[in-house]
Amino acid sequence: MNVSKLVPLADLKEGKLYFEESELEEDWTHKKFYMFAIIKIKKIQLKPDQKKLINYSYSFLENYNIFSEITGFNTICNYFSDACDFSKRYIQSKNSTTKYYFYNFDEEWFFKNKEKILSHMTCSYSRKSLPEIFQEIEMEKK
Repeated sequence: MNVSKLVPLADLKEGKLYFEESELEEDWTHKKFYMFAIIKIKKIQLKPDQKKLINYSYSFLENYNIFSEITGFNTICNYFSDACDFSKRYIQSKNSTTKYYFYNFDEEWFFKNKEKILSHMTCSYSRKSLPEIFQEIEMEKK
């Protein structure tokens, strides 16, 4: 399975889980760093003639477990066109350089590799993107 597949915004589906990657840049060094979550799409509205909206709940990777679908995902958040620009492949905050990308989520693969993913993170962020982490994990298996 190619877990690192980027999902275009138009392909996101209500009720489905996705990896979310927030790409941020440090002001003083201009180096990128990444924060990750597992999100569940509650509502999505991307039609051209309407205000764009993605309503979702999330779980941090370190907190996600087999009961998360029942006990987790309690916090509801929104991306909306008044505050964000929606491109085909990502969302960007209008008042910062932060970009949000979405990747397919495979629960079985995640649980098999959770510790390896978390080993790339320090204080809930990483210097590597999800595709870089996924590629390293897959290379270790060969």
